[in-house]
Amino acid sequence: MKSRTKSHLSEEQIKELVKVNFGDTFQVGKIKELKGGMFNSAILIENQNNSEKMVLKVSVDEKTPILSYEKATMETEVEVYKLISSQTNIPAPKVLGWDFSKQYITCNYFFMTALDGEIMTKVRLSKDNRNEIMEEMANCFASLHKIKEQYYGYFREDKELQFKTWKDGFCQMLEMILSDGRKHGIKLPYDRYEKQWKDKSKYFEDIKEPVLVNYDLHPGNIFLKKQGEKYVIEGIVDFERAFWGDAYADFTAAFLFTKDISKEVVFWTAYKKAAGIDHDLTKEEKIRLLFYRLYIFTIMQVEVYRYGFLYSRLQGSLCRLASNKCLKELEQL
Repeated sequence: MKSRTKSHLSEEQIKELVKVNFGDTFQVGKIKELKGGMFNSAILIENQNNSEKMVLKVSVDEKTPILSYEKATMETEVEVYKLISSQTNIPAPKVLGWDFSKQYITCNYFFMTALDGEIMTKVRLSKDNRNEIMEEMANCFASLHKIKEQYYGYFREDKELQFKTWKDGFCQMLEMILSDGRKHGIKLPYDRYEKQWKDKSKYFEDIKEPVLVNYDLHPGNIFLKKQGEKYVIEGIVDFERAFWGDAYADFTAAFLFTKDISKEVVFWTAYKKAAGIDHDLTKEEKIRLLFYRLYIFTIMQVEVYRYGFLYSRLQGSLCRLASNKCLKELEQL
């Protein structure tokens, strides 16, 4: 995917970064820029001496305009990889090294192990195999949501951006993207957003514990590999959108076009069991889910400034319809 945020390194720069981080233990062979992703660049690097492969992920150049919530995405991603490696059994690549000093290039970067499978969207699954994958996904989400912090909001060292309540944390997140929308001249019904938040923000007071939310765990970020006659999850990637908040926020990205998570029966049943939930969605939870859907569709409307004309028009139009539908449903509740 072409995007103005993607950084592009020369072969010489890539070899230098490998040399700096691994010395002579990794001799660069084939280099291939991976096409997936819409924000950072990812480069597959093979070792010419053996079958070893790794991925170099490169963040946005420090001079490139980005959205407010994206200011520490790579630091967030590396931290999340470390958290899930130490606290869960979630399958994911291993971080091999990182550098945020910008000493060698004007971007942050890190190396991780490469995955051999295919993303879930490209694999044809039988009904039974899909159900097994959905149960495995549910367990991954439940494990992720057992990782907890002492504050709400995006990963930040600034204490002023570490919020004591989810209501304050999500309010700041929503305000940031609306401010970015105004900055980039995106036509949004700002008054409707503000009224709905004013009327319904009280429902966010029910969240009492900040848990790790991926907010980007969808089939395009799930790699599957063949094990015998069926597929299993090989690894989950892309954690840069993560934050500390309400676990239910994760379901809007995972099932972007399904407003009612309970309709994903296999997933929802397995998740409730793993997470110890003994009830179906309440009115208050449905309202919060609508806000999380509204938030992600709003992000997707505002970020189109960095894409090509046709793609930005398509994504902007689809997400405008979706966010307006969310607002309409909120106004009726």
